[in-house]
Amino acid sequence: MNRNRLLRPWLLLVAASLFACGETTPTYSIATGGPAGLYYPFGGGMASIWSRHLPEVNVKAEVTGGSVTNVIQVARGESELGIAMADVVTNAYLGTGRFPEPLPLRVLFTAYPNIVHILTLADSGIDSVADMVGKRVSMGAVGSGTAVAAENILTGLGLDLDSVAATYLSFGGTTTALKDGTIDAGFVVGGLGIAAVTELAVTRDLKLVALSAAQVAKINGQRPAYSGYDIPGATYKGVDNDTQALGIWSAVVVHRDMPESLAYQLTCALYAHHSQLLKVSPVAHATTVANIHQLPAVPLHPGTERFLESGASDGDCSR
Repeated sequence: MNRNRLLRPWLLLVAASLFACGETTPTYSIATGGPAGLYYPFGGGMASIWSRHLPEVNVKAEVTGGSVTNVIQVARGESELGIAMADVVTNAYLGTGRFPEPLPLRVLFTAYPNIVHILTLADSGIDSVADMVGKRVSMGAVGSGTAVAAENILTGLGLDLDSVAATYLSFGGTTTALKDGTIDAGFVVGGLGIAAVTELAVTRDLKLVALSAAQVAKINGQRPAYSGYDIPGATYKGVDNDTQALGIWSAVVVHRDMPESLAYQLTCALYAHHSQLLKVSPVAHATTVANIHQLPAVPLHPGTERFLESGASDGDCSR
């Protein structure tokens, strides 16, 4: 009995240690996009920062169909974070467009501007959006922000969607189909120098279909989330002149019920280690505190508001 009495504290200590070892760091998922776009590597870069510098969390990037899928997954609690284009986030928050009711979303921060690339090949005979009538056009993957943008641009410029032979392909599927001649044009929405477009330009005579100033103004008047953006000449092989296009911001969104402390730590850690994100892609130059809220129609999460009010942009996340 004396021996049992002496052993009991040690047994309790061992049991407590085993219980502690059984505890696991929670894993959070960030819904991104396809591997040929920028959302996936950008999301992976953010996940690496958070997993490395926030010991209480582990974050992984998840391949998805894109913006529409991402906001739905976040709203349902299937993903803790998601990257999505501004028009999709706005529609989801307001319950308009493809969303029959408002989704419980908040913006954690704005990521970077996406550029709408309208792709074709030099011998396609397509010089303008109007020339797409009767042509085979990839609108982007089902559930993606690219598909939303493609439909908005075509209809915004007066084309009926039935006037084109629409197909819905991923970035990689779009560029492969252009190479194979199974489509005539396609939409790819992503940051400058996106891999899918860069690779296409290396193997084929790429043409970027430009918009006129009047067309940009018309779409902007209908959908303020879009603005004019010049794709600089020489960004892609063989395209030597600037191309007038459209730009639209992407944002990282979370559920409105995410704990304030978690949202604060995620935001603060991201900006404190911004240099690591730049190693993933130069588009991260736009991921600044000054650009933290480029979607005025959708509120920031209270954790982000706390970050801004605390002055923790200097990298001290202990406030």
